[in-house]
This record gives sequence, C-alpha cells and structure tokens, in this order.
Amino acid sequence: MEKILTLFLILFIRFLTTKCDPCLTYKVLDTPNEHTRSVANAALPSPICDNTLEVGWYRVTSYAGERMPTECVYGGMRCGTSFSIWMNGTYPDAGVAKTVQACAAHYDGDCCKYSYDIEVKNCTDYLVYNLVPVSTCYQAYCFGSELACPAGETSDNNGFTPGCKYEPCLEENHQTLDHWERSVNNTEIGNLCDNVLTPGWYRPISAVGNTMPTECPQGGYKCGTSSPIWMDGSYPSSGEIANVTACVGNYNGGCCTSSYDIQVKNCDDFYIYNLKATSGCYQAYCFGTEVKCPVGETSDNGGFTPECEFDPCHSRNYGILVGEMKRSSNYTLQKSDVAIEDSRLTTGWYRIDSVTGNDIVNESVGMMQCGTLYPLWMEGTLPDVSDKTVDRKVCQSGLYSTCDQKYDIKVRNCGNYRTYYLTQLNVDKSAFCFGTFPVPDPTTTTTTTTRRPPPGDHNSSKDDENDKDDKPYIWVIVAMLAVLSTILLAILLVKFFLQRTVSKRAVSFVDVKGKLPTYDEVIQNEKNNRLQMIQTVSPSAPVNQFVGSMTSIPPNSTKMGQMKSY
Repeated sequence: MEKILTLFLILFIRFLTTKCDPCLTYKVLDTPNEHTRSVANAALPSPICDNTLEVGWYRVTSYAGERMPTECVYGGMRCGTSFSIWMNGTYPDAGVAKTVQACAAHYDGDCCKYSYDIEVKNCTDYLVYNLVPVSTCYQAYCFGSELACPAGETSDNNGFTPGCKYEPCLEENHQTLDHWERSVNNTEIGNLCDNVLTPGWYRPISAVGNTMPTECPQGGYKCGTSSPIWMDGSYPSSGEIANVTACVGNYNGGCCTSSYDIQVKNCDDFYIYNLKATSGCYQAYCFGTEVKCPVGETSDNGGFTPECEFDPCHSRNYGILVGEMKRSSNYTLQKSDVAIEDSRLTTGWYRIDSVTGNDIVNESVGMMQCGTLYPLWMEGTLPDVSDKTVDRKVCQSGLYSTCDQKYDIKVRNCGNYRTYYLTQLNVDKSAFCFGTFPVPDPTTTTTTTTRRPPPGDHNSSKDDENDKDDKPYIWVIVAMLAVLSTILLAILLVKFFLQRTVSKRAVSFVDVKGKLPTYDEVIQNEKNNRLQMIQTVSPSAPVNQFVGSMTSIPPNSTKMGQMKSY
C-alpha cells in the first residue's frame, strides 16, 4: 500500500510539473516571417509598444532569431521601437531557468533608462521568456539580429540574412509564357515568333506542360511555328541551374540549323528558363506535350489532353427546350391543354430555356402538374460544377403515389446552366418538370415554343465512336466528285486531241499550196517539153518554127485551160 501511495505521489508531482512547465505552456510572441523585433531593424514606420503585453511565458519563432541581445542597443531606435529592451545577463544551461534584468536603452545614450525583472529558460531546442508589460511607450523587447532578404532575393535561412542572393524562382523575378500552341505535339501551322522576346527568365504556365522537349521535332511546323526550338541537354536537379543549348529545328529535316545558349533552373515544383530573343522568324521555343481536346470534348486539364471526354456542356452536344413554360411545377394541366408527352422526346442531352425556370424540379409534385398528366421530378440535389456528370433518379407521379415509377437521368452543372441526359419515356402523357415559377399571363407575354433536338445519343463511349464512324453521306459525296472529275478529264483530253489534229491538217494544206507552179512557169515548162519533142522527131527543123506556133495558141483554148487547171 505504501508503494502504491509513493508511486501515485510521484505521478502527481510529475503531472503538476509538466502542467506548469513553461517549455510546454508558452505563448508565441510573433510569427516566423516577422523581423520587426530584430536588433538590426532600424525602421520605425509604426513603433511598437509592449505596454499591453500580458505577463507570461513567451517563445519567439522568427527567422530573424530567438535570442534577446545581451549587449546594449546603444541609442535605442531599434527593434521597431524607440526604447529598445535588451537582456543584461547570460543565458542559462539546458533545462535551467534564471532571472535576469531587461534594460530599455534610450536614444540619449542611457543603456538602462528603464529596467524589468524577467525570466528565461533554456528548453534545449529553444528558449522561452517570462515577460512583463513595460511602464511607458514606446518600449519593446528585442529578439534576433537578422532581417528579411530584399525583394527578389532569398537565402538558406528561409529568406532571411545572412547569405541573401538573387533568386529567379521568385515570382517577381520571372515572366510567364502562357501559349498552348507551344506544345511540341501541336501541328497546326502558326506564326509564333520569339524575335521580340525580352531576354530573361520565363516560366511556362500553360496546361499543355512546362518542360521543353529534349528530342528533335522532326520536320518542323510544330509548336505553333515553322522552326520549333528544342533543348539539347538534360534537366538539372532541385535548386540547380544548367547551361544548355536550344536548337532550332527546320522543315527540311534539320534538327539544329542554328542554336542559342540558354539556362534552365529546377524550382522544385516547376522549371524556369533564361531565354534569348531569336535571330529571325519564324522561330519559337517549344514547351509541353499536350494538345487541345477535340471539339465537343473536355478534360480535367482545362480542356487539354490527357483523358479527354464527352462534354455535355458544349453547345454541339445538347438540344434545347425553348419556351416550354408549362413544364413548371407551378402550372396545372387545363382541360383545353394538350398534355406534354416526352414519349416523343429524343433520348439525349438537353438544356432548358424557359422564363419559368431552367432547372429540373427536385421536390415531389402531384398529377396534372407540369403541363402533363404524369409529371416526373428528380430525387436529390443539383450537382456542383466540381461534381461533373452525376447520376440521378426521377420519380413519376401517378394514381397511387408521387413515385409510382423511377427513371435514370444524368445531370451536369455547367456553371451558369445545367444540362440533362433525358431518355425517351415509355408511357404517354408523362413529361419531365422544369422550373418552379408561375406561367406568365398569355395576354402580356408572347412566347415561342421550339425544340432543338440533341445531336445524338451519347450515353456511352461506344455510341460516340459509332456516331463518328456512321457517316455514309460523306462517301456518297466523295464518289460523286470522283465521277465528275473523271468525266471532266475525258472531255479535256478529247478537246486537246481534236485541236491538235486540226492544227496538223492546216499546216499540211499550207505547205502543199505553197508548192504549186505559177502560170508563167507552166507555159515555160510546156515550151521546153515541145522543143524536146521536135528535136527528137526532126533535129534539123528550125527551132523558131515551133516556138512561133506555141506562142500563137490562144489563151482560152482547151489546152491552155487544161494547163491552167493543172
């Protein structure tokens, strides 16, 4: 029994000791990024005063330092105040607490104008101080001796002195490049040109990626330019800077027709690049590998690959029910009405456009509401934008309850509106309810009820593929164009050969006509022939006799006519 009491007493004493240990029960005097109380801080935009400080144990967590200076802050005007309080004493060993004097230095040179008894305890890994409020303003306790690095610089001491240096990873030290066209997989012909780029550090922030490709983009015409620039080198380790070569690819197959010396730095969560302006157009730096999703698709990556999927919010993917005001749960079917029937509704995605409301009713409604006999309302709530497409159940109100039968639908929150995947109903005089506002007076409101049907059933990815492939009319058009092209080519060939044949005949006729003898040549030839005949028959006969007879032939004689016809 005595041992039990002794053990209990020891545990009780330990509990009290632990509960009262200032190393565990302290308050924090400042935050890590504060440096106002640093003895190196001479700025006094708004002097601080510890006259409202509560008595108690405090710990200093600033990166400027946790130790109270043990030498006079001569002249005061430090630590963000006029009377700078320093510790006139030494620090205790680990685990020990001691009482010391805290002196307030005055700007007149008095190192201890005011003094206070305080305590300090060494908690091994840190120090705690039992402080008291000051008697007058402006007095404040000093802690630490470092300052925050200037803007645009950082250090290994969490951005505090010593060792401050320029840091391009800081937001104020680099510019951003936000062009999705710079993706190395973008083959759309563009006119990006970096000849006007201001030399300096840049961070690519586009959703397509922030890394420069390290392989040659063969053939050029990528990255939104004719001559894409890639990085011939490797990426550095965390916090390191690498000097690399940026090569200019070309459409003729060249991978490094020209080059630039650039730098790349690993900022842990991203890369930045020290780029130069290009020497000519069209040359541009490539970044990233993703591309835009096809029209009508979206993704969690801002509409870029990977994982593109059907987008119910795209206007090409949904139909519109316009002006169907009587679908409101605030409208009761009248005898003169024709009940709305969604058994005639084409299955697909729809957006609602009505003055009575555009959202599906998600509270139970009775028969004869929503402009139909058996209205359908949705169980559950509308999704948030972040929920993407959700599955919901709709109830059909009937004779026995407000949920005689259930159907499956899908809902997508598109931000400013919702779209709904509605199925064609298998029952007449039943319709989905949309909106809760009263139907306007028809005498004061002119409305037109129209429907734009959805482009198709996109209930599954398989159906999407079938829709894309099922386009026979395209092949009909292609076949017709091929036939017309063949006929046109045949006509052109026939016309060409006909023209060529006619041309040859015309040339031949001209040549023959040009060889015909003249009238004088015919007469002379005839004379020569007669002379030869006479000489052959009677060589002694006078030549002039026959010559004269030839010249006496009348021009209109038969023989002359024959010669002319020749």
